[in-house]
Amino acid sequence: MRSFLLLLGSAAMAQTVSVLDVQSVRAEGDPAAWVHAVTISATPPEVSCDILAAGAGMGGVGAALRAADRGHTVCLTEETSWVGGQATAGGVSALDENRFIENTGATRSYYEMRERIRDWYRQRTPLTPAAKKWENLNPGSCYVSSLCFEPKVGVTAIEAMIARRGAKIKTMLRTAIIRLETGGGEVRSALAYEFETRRVVRIRAKWVLDATEMGDLLPLAGVPYSVGSEARSETGESHAAEKPNPACVQSFTYPFVAEHREGENNRIAKPPQYEKFRDGQPFGLRMNYQVEFGWKGPFTYKVFGDDPPVPNNMSPGPFFSWRRLLAAKNFTGSYARRDVSLFNWPRQDYHDESVLDKEPAAAARILQQAKRVSMAFLYWMQTDIPRDDLQGAGYPGIALRKEMMGSADGLSLYPYIRESRRLKAAVRVLQHDIVAEQQAGSRARWFADSVATGFYMVDIHPCGANERGRMMMPKPFQLPIGAMIAPNVRNFLPAGKNISVTHITNGAFRLHPIEWSVGEAAAVIASLSIQSGAAPAARVQEELAKGGAPVVWFDDLPPSHPAFAAVQIAAIRGFYPLSAADLHASPDAPVTRAEAAQALAAWLGYTATREAAVALAVERGWMAVDHRNWFHADLPFYWPDLRADKLPRALPVFETNRTGPVKRSEWARRFAGL
Repeated sequence: MRSFLLLLGSAAMAQTVSVLDVQSVRAEGDPAAWVHAVTISATPPEVSCDILAAGAGMGGVGAALRAADRGHTVCLTEETSWVGGQATAGGVSALDENRFIENTGATRSYYEMRERIRDWYRQRTPLTPAAKKWENLNPGSCYVSSLCFEPKVGVTAIEAMIARRGAKIKTMLRTAIIRLETGGGEVRSALAYEFETRRVVRIRAKWVLDATEMGDLLPLAGVPYSVGSEARSETGESHAAEKPNPACVQSFTYPFVAEHREGENNRIAKPPQYEKFRDGQPFGLRMNYQVEFGWKGPFTYKVFGDDPPVPNNMSPGPFFSWRRLLAAKNFTGSYARRDVSLFNWPRQDYHDESVLDKEPAAAARILQQAKRVSMAFLYWMQTDIPRDDLQGAGYPGIALRKEMMGSADGLSLYPYIRESRRLKAAVRVLQHDIVAEQQAGSRARWFADSVATGFYMVDIHPCGANERGRMMMPKPFQLPIGAMIAPNVRNFLPAGKNISVTHITNGAFRLHPIEWSVGEAAAVIASLSIQSGAAPAARVQEELAKGGAPVVWFDDLPPSHPAFAAVQIAAIRGFYPLSAADLHASPDAPVTRAEAAQALAAWLGYTATREAAVALAVERGWMAVDHRNWFHADLPFYWPDLRADKLPRALPVFETNRTGPVKRSEWARRFAGL
């Protein structure tokens, strides 16, 4: 973690390194107190595993689970006391997902995490009768997400998933990677520092995955990376700045949890520099949704209440219920007597400085200032915010729920990092690859080497370098494998938000399910490389699909669908009908004769339009025609329509007791060989 490390010794002897313990940073005190002077001996104790996943956030957990399921041993390191990254230690347990998430848009193991969270509340809390019947239970009934919950419940769910893999995953909490030893174009070992024992351990792994929240291993591996915003001349992005600015990194936040106890006085002590933060942020619930983008314009949020929902829960609901983690209306008894809310608000962001690529002492100071901003925001809510009832200012009854964040001060164990260092790979995903106004059809740019999918608006929380916040709606997008491959280290991969994207597109790729998907993709690439020495994109895609990870966007094909893998494989190979008007797989719909002809043409290596594919099918005799030599392109396809003996190569064998009409799922299974 170069941002938090400083080498003090020489290479020929035991060395001393400065390491920042992020979890220990406080809003008060000397920042130097949280910087450890770590001595690295020439022969530290060693542990070995097939794959090192550094960072037990969304990407690291997704990677560890998938690697273990593929038979590998994993060393999963984590700086904090909690697994789960931005969903837990980072405090954002109001999940940022996509509008289709209750049906599709994530991997099978990510869905398992979500269901384990819901089951925890079903089995361990006194839900109301209505909440018990709620299929997609949302404990917080929040507006921002279809699943808001206490961070500690997310930790419990993920720990159970890890435990189910037994000894395959060695979880190393309160452990940070402080050095990578490289040579011959590969990482040979990693040195890890354990904050609690204060010892250094050498980890020998065949592959190293960087799933840290800030891309901390990129500089340690010696791979090229970007920090901050790129110039328009470099990326060609219409919304990029004129000049590059490494300091322009998205603002970050220390979230916290609170409840409102009317009639009580729970005011905290006035934080240092309160007036500076109050006026400089500035604190407020008024947001400007720019009219020039077709949005609502200036809007002031209420503090409390519930508004009628609109489709996809995207209405500007009241502040307290926007990221509410527990809604009292969902519980009986004493478990949640009052609403409990997550405070993660744009005016609470710390935007004055980036923490990336800073020396440990400077990083500690910046993090401390960010904590002070959050504490000042809480004090403002308790003391100075205009009340909904117009009866003065402040809600002194707002009480910090320290225990919910698992920290001494009630702030998240780790800051919510929106933008990390980003790998510079041969392929980089750009604004015009994903933004709706620059992409025709129902999906974003097609990447034939896709290894993950995502869908979230380009949501940029501005830096302090005169940048305006920006939101752009994308089309459902893919991540190409080329954006994950480091150019000069063959056994190293990004496994989170540190993939090869830009400052702008990072705003769409940085969310919970997308990071998890990137981690799974990294694990499969590493696994295949270990097992066979290579990881061609087609093989990676096949293994991902078989394990329940999408590589093509469909809105009606959950990973639990029996034809999920076959449809995904057939679609990415060009053998499955894709609509330019919608995202439907329609696996039970019949394949038309024209769709069958186009799939056959693609399978045989032709790039053909619908009309050209039909002409080929007739000319080459691949499919039957009637006695007038008519093809009937829009009629359903039956297996007897196929003239397999006329094909230049044999289709995979497919056994069925049906003649037709052939379902799309059946067609996919035959072409995918499943």
